[in-house]
Amino acid sequence: MTSAIPSYTLPIAPPQQAAGQVVNLLNDGTLMVESEGRGWHCRRAASCLMTPEFGDRVLIASTGGQLWLLAVLERAESQQPAVLSVEGDLQIAPQGNLSLASQALNITAKTSDCHINAMNYSGESISAWVSLSRIVGQQCESVWQTVTQISHRLLRKTTQMEQIRAGQLDMQAEDYLRIHAQNTVITSKAITKIDSEQIHMG
Repeated sequence: MTSAIPSYTLPIAPPQQAAGQVVNLLNDGTLMVESEGRGWHCRRAASCLMTPEFGDRVLIASTGGQLWLLAVLERAESQQPAVLSVEGDLQIAPQGNLSLASQALNITAKTSDCHINAMNYSGESISAWVSLSRIVGQQCESVWQTVTQISHRLLRKTTQMEQIRAGQLDMQAEDYLRIHAQNTVITSKAITKIDSEQIHMG
């Protein structure tokens, strides 16, 4: 009579470090990576800023019984835009300068705050579509070759002095024009002409 030899199942040790392919993206943010013919449940490391996508070739490593996805080695869809994402807030603070260079720049946000001590902008054109615009400052200077302004209502108030220097000045009102002051002086070097169907003085 022979006794049965007990059998034991050897535990499957996760790879210390290996390359694999992303085969599933789970709802909790974890991923399934296929490596060496097996599927491994991995968490994305904080150092992996590029968001892994299905089919990407990635680097995984094991530490403390947990498998981590460290980096994206090769993207499966290189034509699709790469996404850099982190949990929580992100701050970029280089010791030197920060430069961005690309064919196009798109920024989308619900709110934005910009604090710059001195800013220079140069370009061919700029366009803005806003519902409300407010600009508050101590001094404003602008130099233009041509200025065109069209509005339904325009209100301008100057508490002290307003001066206009023009080569020619043409003012036209379709219905009503009123000029009122404590003292009014109209002078000309050559001709002063008042033309109307009726003229009331005094």
